[in-house]
Amino acid sequence: MSDLYVSASITAKPDSIELVKAELLKFISPTRVETGCIRYDLHQDREKPSHFVFYETWTSKDALDQHLASDHIQAGLSALESHLEGVVISLLNKLA
Repeated sequence: MSDLYVSASITAKPDSIELVKAELLKFISPTRVETGCIRYDLHQDREKPSHFVFYETWTSKDALDQHLASDHIQAGLSALESHLEGVVISLLNKLA
């Protein structure tokens, strides 16, 4: 089975950008040591700083599901709930 690529697009409310950024940064260290995590990178849009994107690579959908159910992700999502305008998660296949 091939690796699973993920794009997670997160938009913060204008008055919550720094809070959202700080919370998202907390995801990095624990996630990078999870079983099945190959790559987990966070980016912030240069022109629209309220827009954040995780580019992720996982060994399987099961590994991603375990990540999404992990305590640190669930706690972070609870902390962010009222500070976000939206979240879009895309599961991708690499074509080239």
